[in-house]
Amino acid sequence: MRLFIAIDLPAPVRAALAEVQARLRRHDLAVRWAAIEGMHLTLQFLGETEAQLLPDLRAALARIPPPSFTLRLSGLGTFPNPTRPRVLWVGLGNDLAPLDELQQAVLDATRPLGFAPEARAFSPHLTLGRTRQEASSAQIQAIASAVHNTAPPVATIWLADQARLFQSTSTPNGMVYTILGPS
Repeated sequence: MRLFIAIDLPAPVRAALAEVQARLRRHDLAVRWAAIEGMHLTLQFLGETEAQLLPDLRAALARIPPPSFTLRLSGLGTFPNPTRPRVLWVGLGNDLAPLDELQQAVLDATRPLGFAPEARAFSPHLTLGRTRQEASSAQIQAIASAVHNTAPPVATIWLADQARLFQSTSTPNGMVYTILGPS
């Protein structure tokens, strides 16, 4: 089973993300759009995991003190950079130190179970979509322009109060995310 640990998003945050995604969609971009109902803030991607590890993983996550801090939607951008957009994202604001601490606590909890942290530094964001692999140079330029010229989402604030263990399953209709437990 393919697993990850993430913060789930409340309805007002999903609504703000849907609104900015709708504004970008009007440009008819070469983008595979993320489903709003599946959006989450990933803390650690665990990858393919044997089912027998689930009890140990749940126990390790249960030892992490429950988070309680606010996050705010802030900004609109692309990875790896504005001229080569591969991932379209909404950023986060407020004091991100508690989020960084939670992410580190997750890494510390999963490391003894054999889960290595990603080589890349943690860059918290919410993915709106990904540039299609077959996108032409002109289409990539259109994506960059649309992101640059689109207003960011309303600065919605929410309480991050629980990290959850998710399973992701690929279906013909896209990814399906199932919550396997709170931390």
